[in-house]
Amino acid sequence: MFISAGLSTMLEFDSSTLANMTAALDHGCKMLAGDFDTSENRKRIGDAIVTAAKSQKRSLVLLSEVAEHEAAAILGQSRPSLVGSILKRLKPSL
Repeated sequence: MFISAGLSTMLEFDSSTLANMTAALDHGCKMLAGDFDTSENRKRIGDAIVTAAKSQKRSLVLLSEVAEHEAAAILGQSRPSLVGSILKRLKPSL
């Protein structure tokens, strides 16, 4: 039986991770507007999310951060993300 590369990639993640990946992709794609909202850019964000999940970054927060970073790179922005700002406030000062 032949399994496409994309399907076999998705089979390596549990349902919780897949849900987090989907939510992060939706979040990242909402940052794209106008001419930036293309299938190529959506795929770029999705590929970044898959790469992160393969490296054990599987929480919604971490995957959303990856999606935001990739969307900002597409838009040519270097502003800090909302998720990153929240995480910095939650970490105790050393």
